[in-house]
Amino acid sequence: MKVKRPAVATNISRRIVVSGILGGGLTLVMGKQVRAACVLTAGQAEGPFYPTEFQETDVDMTTVSGGTARAGGEVIEISGMVLDGKCQPVGNCNLEVWQANSLGRYAHPSDSGNSQPLDTNFQGHARISTDYNGMYRFITIFPGSYPAGANWIRPSHIHFKVESRYSSLTTQMYFAGSEHNKNDYLLNALGPEERNSLIVRFDRTRSDGIRTGKFNITLARP
Repeated sequence: MKVKRPAVATNISRRIVVSGILGGGLTLVMGKQVRAACVLTAGQAEGPFYPTEFQETDVDMTTVSGGTARAGGEVIEISGMVLDGKCQPVGNCNLEVWQANSLGRYAHPSDSGNSQPLDTNFQGHARISTDYNGMYRFITIFPGSYPAGANWIRPSHIHFKVESRYSSLTTQMYFAGSEHNKNDYLLNALGPEERNSLIVRFDRTRSDGIRTGKFNITLARP
């Protein structure tokens, strides 16, 4: 007696074949994990306000050593992963971050002509490292925008310089929904995919009211 075998479907829908992106840049295809291409993070200019020295190396930029108060402005948390071009985490690499205070003023000699006041409680920079899994995290203040020339206001952004054992990247991170993004010459010199690689979105609010955003950085691999 022959046993009738069930028919095998040959027209599997794309929703089954490709069910989504998994952590670490993996795509699920027919139950197997296949490495997906990573979008490289676009590079941008260092700018004129790179810190003359990194006096503080802790992850909380909202206070300074010996200070008793927190910097003015909205406290935010930024975290993410540093990845290589194959979506593999890059552990133990160095990150330098720097930014303007909540009023758009840098603690830098080149910004001495800025009419906005300095915030003596704001660290304004940090030098941190990724852990073994490529993760990083820091606490800071939502940066203010500032005029950069005639008819040009720079949107809120944070500068990053990333150094790994095989690659480096200097770039700037922008905030989704910032009013001056659409008119920024630097951001809009990039294509849509490159622009999107520099945008952070707040995806969670901590129990203490601090908004958090994830900004993953993907480095080109030689």
